[in-house]
Amino acid sequence: MMSACAASGGANTNGGKITSDHVQHLVFVTLANPGDAAAMKADSDAVLPHIPGVLNYACGPHIDVGRKNIRQDYTLGILVEFSTLDAYRAYQVNPEHVALIKKWKPKWSKSEMFDFGAP
Repeated sequence: MMSACAASGGANTNGGKITSDHVQHLVFVTLANPGDAAAMKADSDAVLPHIPGVLNYACGPHIDVGRKNIRQDYTLGILVEFSTLDAYRAYQVNPEHVALIKKWKPKWSKSEMFDFGAP
C-alpha cells in the first residue's frame, strides 16, 4: 500500500526516506459510501501534508496485488510521518486536522489506526 500511496503525491520534506526513527501514523478507513473516496482523498491531500510537523504523507485506495493475506476491507489508507512525538501530538490538535476529521468521521463505517516508530 505504501508504494501505491506514495505515488499519489503529498508532503515529502525528508528526501523520500521513511524511517523507523520517526513516528508513523497509519489510518485505514472504510467509508459507508465508497463513492466518497475521491472527495475524502482530495480533502486529505489538500490539508494533511501542509500541517506543520508532517515530514511525509501519502493517501490512496486499497490496491489488489493478488495476495490473499493482504487485508482488503478498507477504502482508503493514509500514512503520515513525523520527526518527533511532540510533532505528532501537535498534529492531533491542529485546527485543520480537527476540522477534516469532524467532516469525514461521520462518513466512516470503520476506521483503524496504527502508530509506531521511535518516540
